[in-house]
Amino acid sequence: MAYLGSAPPPAPVSVTSVDITDGAIANTDLAVGAVTTHSIATGAIDAGDIGAGAISANTMLATGVVTAHATAADIAKTDVAQSFTAAQRGTITALGVYHGLSGNTVTLSLGTTNHYSLTSNANLTFANPTLTNVIGQCGSIVITANGNFTGSWGSYWRFPGGTAPTLSANTATQTPPYQDRIDYFVVSSNTIHAVASLNVAGTA
Repeated sequence: MAYLGSAPPPAPVSVTSVDITDGAIANTDLAVGAVTTHSIATGAIDAGDIGAGAISANTMLATGVVTAHATAADIAKTDVAQSFTAAQRGTITALGVYHGLSGNTVTLSLGTTNHYSLTSNANLTFANPTLTNVIGQCGSIVITANGNFTGSWGSYWRFPGGTAPTLSANTATQTPPYQDRIDYFVVSSNTIHAVASLNVAGTA
């Protein structure tokens, strides 16, 4: 209905989050299809429009609200078989130098990364890592020795023939230094299959 009267029509008033109290609109107040993708223009809601905690986990989004069709095709998913068209790679986490002054026990945090590198200036002990939620994981450990040092392994580490490898030795004149690579696969909560590639010429 057209506005009748001498005064101008009232200016529209913006509705803010303060104007709508918690629970004022229930999921039954809007009929199916009342809000469609055509009702929300592209760019109408950006990252700054949704405050921290505005959408909580598990309670604000019902099952099926976000589906595979609602996400971009190039998003990796954990429960869908996918083919990657570009190379995928893991970061090599550098553990630094083990010199025996502050301990020479290596305890890997397999829940945070797959690949590791370290330098030994002392005999090393590779402890049993925590294997919770990492069964099926694989990766590598690259070891560079600054001398002739041994490596002992916890009971979780299983090598071919039941014998752990003898780590490579380097002299001061060995350029590039030899490196050893231990490739591993977590089989169970107390078993890691491992195989060693020894005396591999490293980076000069």
